Amino acid sequence: MDKIRAAQLTCTIYNSVVDRALAKLQEIGVRSYHAQPSRATVLRRREGLWGIGAGLVLEEEPATRLTFHVPVESAEDALQALISACGLQVPGRGSAVYDEVEIVAESGWEAPEIAPFGDANRMPLRDDLSSIVCTVQQDYGNHLARSALDLGVPMPQVTTGEGTGLRDKLGLIRITVPAAKEIVHVTVPDQESEEIFAALVTAGRINELGAGFIYDSPGTRGIINNMVVRGQQHSASMEQLIAAVDEMKGSADWRRRVLSEETQGYRYLHDLVCMILVCNEGYASDLVIAAMSAGAGGATISKQSYVSFDGEDGAISPARETTELIVGQGAVESIHDALRDAGLYGDEISGCIALKKVDVACTHLGAPRD
Repeated sequence: MDKIRAAQLTCTIYNSVVDRALAKLQEIGVRSYHAQPSRATVLRRREGLWGIGAGLVLEEEPATRLTFHVPVESAEDALQALISACGLQVPGRGSAVYDEVEIVAESGWEAPEIAPFGDANRMPLRDDLSSIVCTVQQDYGNHLARSALDLGVPMPQVTTGEGTGLRDKLGLIRITVPAAKEIVHVTVPDQESEEIFAALVTAGRINELGAGFIYDSPGTRGIINNMVVRGQQHSASMEQLIAAVDEMKGSADWRRRVLSEETQGYRYLHDLVCMILVCNEGYASDLVIAAMSAGAGGATISKQSYVSFDGEDGAISPARETTELIVGQGAVESIHDALRDAGLYGDEISGCIALKKVDVACTHLGAPRD
């Protein structure tokens, strides 16, 4: 299986600035992108009447997640262009990050030539980030997002999907596990990822049967939205104060939490690979079934829209589906072969696979063996 090294960029922004982002992508040479609706969550400080009802409440706004691929050496230029066009250096406007991935050569991806970004207006990017993705049952997404915000994680994003895998294995009791899912996306500093990961496992009760799945992918680089609480009345926000202390101490190690005995008892999966599969709408379910026959454990399927700026990708439908298969490193080849045999790369399905490293994952693993 031949692979092409690339960068997968994810830009999450409010809908009011999407047009600005798309215009910039076309200007710098990006050929196509996928878009997915999401909810951007944040805490708002409510004063109440004479103090009655005062406190922090969860607030959400419609947002869009844009994903596209560029050569690794062009990733920072593309990020800087998006940051400049959308004003992402200002807290509360969105985030733009990239992960290094390997695109399977049979996917037919051709690297675009990205226009360089000038040195004068470059913003400092963080290279110490991890991406945590947690899939839970419908209506639990906001609960998990609130838990993340309470931990100081800025603006979690919530998207939706339909689960498959576990439900297909449960027979008659499959009705107790709803198909509708919500997916919570957060980007956190590497120094805090272990503690935040464990806290989200607890908040979502991920280790219980049918509750969900969570994984952490390291090596993320970019700029993240630093707003946790809106309505601050101080000249400097808590996020700005924390960032200043980080700079003075030279790292974020001072913020590390001590894991409780409860979270230390979780059983985790390690040394995994995320197979990011994208295909024309209507085919993802059959592809997941083919992957399961080769050893995959199921996945959540989400809908995306696809746009080609030059309009030359005739076989690719504007309506697309995506899923992430988290599998052991040794199973990647056999699962890929099963997907290829199921017609992944044919004109009808027009599929694509990208691979990225997963450091740790957690789900229900049954009772531990003696």
